[in-house]
Amino acid sequence: MLKGDMESEKEVAMSCGAEHLEHDDALSDCSCAACCEEPRGPRPNPLIMALRFAAFGLGALVALAGMIKEKKFKHLAVWLGSWALFLTWPRYLICSRCEGYGNMCYSYYIGKYTSMVFPKVEGKDVGQLGFGMEAFCLGSLFWTPALALRNNRELLTRYMLVMQLVLIGQFFHACRYCAANSTQEWKNVCPNHRIWKKILKIS
Repeated sequence: MLKGDMESEKEVAMSCGAEHLEHDDALSDCSCAACCEEPRGPRPNPLIMALRFAAFGLGALVALAGMIKEKKFKHLAVWLGSWALFLTWPRYLICSRCEGYGNMCYSYYIGKYTSMVFPKVEGKDVGQLGFGMEAFCLGSLFWTPALALRNNRELLTRYMLVMQLVLIGQFFHACRYCAANSTQEWKNVCPNHRIWKKILKIS
């Protein structure tokens, strides 16, 4: 190796070390990506998440195909509109205030998604508007396909069975982790959060 190349490598190493000292609490400012990159938070088991995503995707596919087959285009429009709303304003009102913001969180990595769309909100809890919009969106996303498929028992049964798997995965995986690890008081508004805190005997 040439002497000039060795000196260049030393300068890079020294520069990276200096950046570590100056930006200990802001790793993203370090130009040495290999040694500065660290996980921002705990990540859920990828296999479990893959199974949950598969169930969720299957449920969405059954809902979409069923509404098209039954020619329930008004229901389809409401369902798609609910998705558009769910992925925007409620995420700002809830996820941008959550501890999981910016992380591959247990709720389908939505904390990471939110950080790509909205800035983090510090020092504010989630208010009634956020909870209300979230309840409206989730209710609409779940029940609109069920209403659209009510005249086709086979499709309705298939949809409801898959969505039960989705809900079970959310409750036993995401909700349990949230109750066991979260320190934010506003999450006590969530019924599942309170149930798991009782089960886990967390005050």
